[in-house]
Amino acid sequence: MNSLGPSISRIACLDTRRLLQTCSKVDCLAARIAQQYARPYSIFSYRCAWRDRQTSVSGGLRPILRIPNTTSQIRIGARTFASQRIIRDFTDLPEDYESEDGLTFREQPISQNEVLGIFGKGVDAKTANQILRVLHGLRVSGTLEDPNSARLKAPFEGLLIKRGLSWLRKNVPVDEVMNAGLRAEQELEALNLETVQDSIKIGLWRPNSREIGEGESPYGKSSFDKIREDEAKRLDEMEKESEEKRKSQADEIRENTGTLQIGSASNVELQRPGQNPRLKYYMERSHILPDTPPEMSIFQRLFPSGLVVLGTLIGAYVFTQVYTPPAPSARLFPDVPPSAATVAGIILMNIGVFALWRFPPAFRFLNMHFILVPGYPFASSMLGNVFSHMAFSHLAFNMGVLWFVGTRLHDEIGRANFLAIYMASGVISSYVSFASFVLRNNFVTSSLGASGAVCGIIACYLSINSGEKVKLFGIFPPDNWPSLSALGMLVFLVGVELFPLLSKSAMLGLVDHTAHLGGYAAGIGSAQLLMYRLRRRREMERKRRKEMGIVDRIREGKV
Repeated sequence: MNSLGPSISRIACLDTRRLLQTCSKVDCLAARIAQQYARPYSIFSYRCAWRDRQTSVSGGLRPILRIPNTTSQIRIGARTFASQRIIRDFTDLPEDYESEDGLTFREQPISQNEVLGIFGKGVDAKTANQILRVLHGLRVSGTLEDPNSARLKAPFEGLLIKRGLSWLRKNVPVDEVMNAGLRAEQELEALNLETVQDSIKIGLWRPNSREIGEGESPYGKSSFDKIREDEAKRLDEMEKESEEKRKSQADEIRENTGTLQIGSASNVELQRPGQNPRLKYYMERSHILPDTPPEMSIFQRLFPSGLVVLGTLIGAYVFTQVYTPPAPSARLFPDVPPSAATVAGIILMNIGVFALWRFPPAFRFLNMHFILVPGYPFASSMLGNVFSHMAFSHLAFNMGVLWFVGTRLHDEIGRANFLAIYMASGVISSYVSFASFVLRNNFVTSSLGASGAVCGIIACYLSINSGEKVKLFGIFPPDNWPSLSALGMLVFLVGVELFPLLSKSAMLGLVDHTAHLGGYAAGIGSAQLLMYRLRRRREMERKRRKEMGIVDRIREGKV
């Protein structure tokens, strides 16, 4: 590293004889240097004394050198610089530029008075000019922020660099960002050139000797382009052969008959290639809907389905009255809780219908009984669509909610009531959705899924436990945290279904909000009926106990 202090040659040029005569403590120049009489940031060879300590401009406490008056006859002549152009752009950087030497930042170097204004006390003019030259060179060469330039700035204090840059940016404007970008481009180009040369040396790449034409890629023709051209050429040849064959056949027909004409290509019927004949048969057989909805009155569309709904409701009620829970020994899986067995059976039925939608021979049967189509209704679809799902995500979501809520409701109300509410909610939600489509003359839609029945189960569970707090998995939120009540959750869910119906776009959505509302209504009604029956049963039991005599109470073990 080159020292920024005075060089030996410069000190040797001084009048040493006169210099040595003025100092009685040393007798040679080497002894003066060894005793550190030459101070940093100074071009004087006589000893500098510490006069006092002052606070620098930066606010820190640091020693400031005071050069005492001396009677030495040393005369240091002012150094002059040849007038030259000030370089500000990276493109004008000379080839012999060295970072250690820097660049001239103005025609005349700064004086000692200017040094005081820029750097403060303690820095001589030569050192200050060298700092500014190095910093100006780094700005022009685009390496001011380069980590490698840290070694050039290391001899200088951070405060000096900061003040020098501030002065240069104010008085010698340079586009540092542009110069840094040009420097980066130059280094990148050199790196690419080095990579290319290394690739040529080891035989990985060979330059293209011929000139690149206009519109031609400098990377040459890729394998994909060649394959594409070969394929296009092959297709052109096949088309040409086909055209020649067609013309020859046309000429032959004209010669033989004179009555037949070759049809245009637009008359050719396009057919899906490779279609399985049996699959095609089942697909055609599954088309049971006419091209246009049949002319039917509203009553003709709604009445048959209404009878199915009414019959289902009656059957569900009768089932609750005649069903007797089996003994544990009579159950097929006695170790499985009744709620889990019931809900699992419903889930398996839904999975079975989901699998049938992947079996082409069953398409016709499913289209008739397991999907609700208002334009061409089948009454049996009121019940069948409750167990039907085409998308796996739809099936998984409905069955997950059914397992989570249904098992809890089953434990509270029993198997008969649970199945009755599930079936009643399913058919009521289907009929409400079907009636809304018919009344709006919306015959180009269809509906299926167990969402309505699941909504009924949710509404019934929340209505029965309306005073309880809603907890996720029975854990969150804790008891001391504020939470939503079951009744509040039910109101929120109903509001979620009502809100989209207020906008016109809701009718074009993929969610049947009307069916969900029908399910919620059926669930709430079922819950009210169950609670009414429970109140009646308690009143009758209370009345019976009140009318019991002492003997009857003793028989029951209660006095």
